[in-house]
Amino acid sequence: MKRKPTTPEGHAGIFQSYSEIPARYRLETYSQYYEGEDTLEDYYEEVYFPARAPVTDSLRKRANRAKGSWIEHMQDRDRHHALAKPQDVNAWCDDVLNSCSTKVSYETYYSRILNFYNYLKSNHRHPHLYNPLLLAAIEYDAAYQVWYYRVKNRPSNNYE
Repeated sequence: MKRKPTTPEGHAGIFQSYSEIPARYRLETYSQYYEGEDTLEDYYEEVYFPARAPVTDSLRKRANRAKGSWIEHMQDRDRHHALAKPQDVNAWCDDVLNSCSTKVSYETYYSRILNFYNYLKSNHRHPHLYNPLLLAAIEYDAAYQVWYYRVKNRPSNNYE
């Protein structure tokens, strides 16, 4: 069985930094496409919750806490929540780490938004060629700290 990489670089794909991404492929170029769309809510209702059925009130509250935090953060940065830059992610991780433990930062917040962007990257309806959470973990300390919680706390047989 092939082991999963333990670094964000091993998960990021072809683009290892934001500066490597040609301007025409950067997410902010798609802002008109996402205007007025609640892409995260669509993901929750079409993908996230159905995969976890039956959905408990507790799960819905935790998911909505992550959603609210992420959307508010991105609105404060005047950017759609599906079109983050790595700098946006790192600033959010820093804010979340300042308000709760690394465990809660990862399990309640980061993991849900990471999976949201993984979905966007893999879905043909979305133009995403990279996951800004992974690029942030490569380039910035706060994002790496939250991402690294995943490596430290997953069963070791799944990683190199």
